[in-house]
Amino acid sequence: MVRHLIYALVAACIMVACGGTGRSVDMHDTEHHRWSTAEDFVYDNVDTLSKRDIGIVVRYGGEHVSERVELTILTISPDSLVAAEPFMLHIPQMGDMRPAEHTFTYRHNAVLGHKGRYLFRLKPTHTAEGISSVGIVITEPKIVE
Repeated sequence: MVRHLIYALVAACIMVACGGTGRSVDMHDTEHHRWSTAEDFVYDNVDTLSKRDIGIVVRYGGEHVSERVELTILTISPDSLVAAEPFMLHIPQMGDMRPAEHTFTYRHNAVLGHKGRYLFRLKPTHTAEGISSVGIVITEPKIVE
């Protein structure tokens, strides 16, 4: 019974890693709940036709959390095209509470037109307090009816 459970767990992990769920998430922890350095995320693209949503995921830890986080997003495509742009994260605050994790939409219905490795580098302009992890999530767009 335990062996079957382990096989099922391994199969689920492989499916997630291969993109079988239509979702790819990569997270990096920060030191001491302070995000101050560039974080690199690599996405191996095999589908050059499908639309995707690209988001930035932030997990919070610690008492004080910056209300706004200015950052630069650098993207390098497999054909060596480089694009850098500023981006602002407005951290939601609900009184004294905040969600433990929040996803910010970076691109909606993006098509990654080349097969190969895309590099996304996220670098805050200033040290962001209270950020325990940061990441990139790439998903199939939600159909809105």
